Amino acid sequence: MPVSVPDTSDSGDPIATFRLTQSVAIQWVLTSVVGFFAFAYCFAFVLAAIRGTSLEPIVVTGTALPGSGLWLLAAGGLLVLVVVPHELLHGAFMARYADSPSYGVGVSHFVLPYAYAQTRNASYTRNQLLVVLLAPFTIISVVGLLAMAIYPSPLLIVPLAANAAGSIGDLWMAGVLCQYRADVRVSGHPQPGAQGFAVYSPAGTTVERLPGATILATAVTGAVGTLAVSTTVLVGLVFQSLAFGSGSLVVDPNGWTVLRHELRPDGTAAIEIGGRVLAALALTGGVAWAVLTMAWRSR
Repeated sequence: MPVSVPDTSDSGDPIATFRLTQSVAIQWVLTSVVGFFAFAYCFAFVLAAIRGTSLEPIVVTGTALPGSGLWLLAAGGLLVLVVVPHELLHGAFMARYADSPSYGVGVSHFVLPYAYAQTRNASYTRNQLLVVLLAPFTIISVVGLLAMAIYPSPLLIVPLAANAAGSIGDLWMAGVLCQYRADVRVSGHPQPGAQGFAVYSPAGTTVERLPGATILATAVTGAVGTLAVSTTVLVGLVFQSLAFGSGSLVVDPNGWTVLRHELRPDGTAAIEIGGRVLAALALTGGVAWAVLTMAWRSR
């Protein structure tokens, strides 16, 4: 997640600001958890297509879960394999458009651990900052898929999914920026110490959000939040059961079933959710959130 310090060359008050608050940090954490499993499934689907096979039901039993030592080793490997090139790519494009960045790690609001690339006195056009934000997600995903085509191994799925899930904050901020015209300028948040950015209009002009951007952004936020919360609760219940060895987690691509948790020997499902159910739930949550938000703002 890149964070920059405001550039004094942008005069006047910003037309909009984005700040990483505790509420946003919690949403990012929940969305990243859901995103990891969603992206892992998508990359596994691509791998199956490359191999010319169908993605068979994926079964993970409770006894197959690794011990704490293996978890720590895997986490450390992913930290180097994903986070370092991710932030270096942020920094490479920051250096192209502004100054050489500095790097570091931190924890936002005690809930969101993150690594960052940071520049001082930096100012970007909207499209330049979009490139900075989206470069790690795009480049690492493309390179990973090319590597998968050459060497179709499931080992590539985890780092690719981890990078994509770790890009949730970048994708979120890119979505915010896309609500404004390409000629706006973007620099750091004007409040000292705040994490985020400010949007400034070009000199002598007035810029507002693109038509319909407010309603669309609110609906998307509601849909993503609904999907993240519901899926996180479901996955949490499933893995709690797996930890005690009381069932198997089955990801079944047949039909519309996305996830089924089998607890009974006869294969019947105690917890089951399908693609259409997820889509309908997310759509309902998004529309409801947009309606409630617009009604509140109109008061």
